[in-house]
Amino acid sequence: MEQDEMNLAELLKQTAEENQTRKILEILSECKDLDEAKEKIKALLNK
Repeated sequence: MEQDEMNLAELLKQTAEENQTRKILEILSECKDLDEAKEKIKALLNK
């Protein structure tokens, strides 16, 4: 791969990881307890 393609791939990976982290934080703030949050996060990761 060219350097530009590698940089783009790394940027896409980083963006996906940041988005997943944001989604997990959103789930944590919406749930009433830890068990509910764990279930929703597991469901998210199993998609």
